[in-house]
Amino acid sequence: MKLYREPLDIEILDNQLLVNGKEHQHSIRTIDHMGEVLQHPAKDHNALYYMYRAVHQYKTLRYDITHLTANLIGDEYTKTYGHYHPAAPDGVVYPETYHVLSGNALFLLQKKNPDGIEVISVNAKEKETVIFPPGYGHVSINPTNKDLVLANIVSNSFESDYSDYKKYRGAAYYYTTNGFIENKNYKIKKFEQLNADEINKRFEFSSKDLLLEFYRDPDKFEFLERPGIKFRN
Repeated sequence: MKLYREPLDIEILDNQLLVNGKEHQHSIRTIDHMGEVLQHPAKDHNALYYMYRAVHQYKTLRYDITHLTANLIGDEYTKTYGHYHPAAPDGVVYPETYHVLSGNALFLLQKKNPDGIEVISVNAKEKETVIFPPGYGHVSINPTNKDLVLANIVSNSFESDYSDYKKYRGAAYYYTTNGFIENKNYKIKKFEQLNADEINKRFEFSSKDLLLEFYRDPDKFEFLERPGIKFRN
């Protein structure tokens, strides 16, 4: 699968990512690794998704690619583990940006509040970009029978926090062949469904192609390292 010819030649071939003809290092999440966040725990050595980090870098920002296979675990669609970000030195939680390179994505964002979790489901089509605003944990889901390839830009200055997703057995909802199933380990305050344009307008983000823009004008993404210049918690 050819993803780009320029500014970098990027291709996925037999679950390997080639960047300018060279194999890029990757890590794998198997069903075994995901057991504690699945609706119904399962054990299997099959790969659910592949992570290719730092395909391109600028200062403390990195561009990653994630390849989610088209699989069902029971009746639940392939998803990432899920995590939150910590606060940056300016006090605002680090945000992140995503780009659907191939396939269609469902992003499940959730924000902790004293009186319950606020959840935003975002449907994003191929070639669309999405902002993950400060304070929202997130899970990426492949809701189709076609492989999903995502790109993201994020600060390299922090470690992601997976603990809540482990503690509560996944996100506030599971996405299955029967639709959304509420995770009873959470108290859910609000649930809304948006498309990519709607969430981007709400948080004043615009991008047509993350890689091209990051390569040509990386300072556009300075807010990912210094979120206080764009956001408040």
